[in-house]
Amino acid sequence: MNDGCADPHGRFWADSMAYDGTPDAGSLYRGPAWSGAVTRVFEGITIPNGPAFDRDGTTMYPADSARGPARPHSADPRDGGLGAGEESVRVDDGSPDGMTVDAEGALWTAVWGAGEVRRYLPDGTLGTVLRLPETQPAGICLGGDDGSTLYVTTARVGLPEPGPLDGAVFRARVEVPGLPTAAYRSTEA
Repeated sequence: MNDGCADPHGRFWADSMAYDGTPDAGSLYRGPAWSGAVTRVFEGITIPNGPAFDRDGTTMYPADSARGPARPHSADPRDGGLGAGEESVRVDDGSPDGMTVDAEGALWTAVWGAGEVRRYLPDGTLGTVLRLPETQPAGICLGGDDGSTLYVTTARVGLPEPGPLDGAVFRARVEVPGLPTAAYRSTEA
C-alpha cells in the first residue's frame, strides 16, 4: 500500500503498487463506509499517489507518479462511484507525489525529483511554486492553528549520496488554508 485518505463522506481510499515498481501492477481501492465491502475502483497504476478530495468530496485527485498527470475524477457522494478522469495537471519535470486540496479548491502536489511543491488552480493552471533545498519531496499536508502551514516530508531513498536535508520535514506559511481532515466512518452517520 502506498497512500490513502478518507473522503468527506467517510469512505477510506487507498492505493497499492508493486514494491519493485512493476508497471501497471497497482490499484485504487475504496474502503468500507457503511457496507463493509472493499472495492477495487481501478487498476493499471504503476506508482499511485494521493488521492486528495475537494471540500464536498465530488472531485477526487489521484496520480500515477510514473506517468505524470493528476487526473481529477468526479466522485458520487452517495456511493463513491467515479467518473472518467480528465487530464488537468501535467507534471513533466518530476513526478506528482503527495497531494492535498486547499480551501479555494486548488491542488497542492509534492513534485518528486524537482525539489518543488506546486499549487495548481482548479482549472489546472500553475499558481504557486515552492522550491526546496532537496530534490525528493514526498508527502504534504496543510495544517497548524489556522490551516495555513504547509508541511512537506522528503525522502532519502534512491539517492546515491544523500545530503544533510534529504529526509527532513519542512514547513512554510501559505496564503490559503487547507481543508479540515476528513474522518473515516465505519457506520452511516
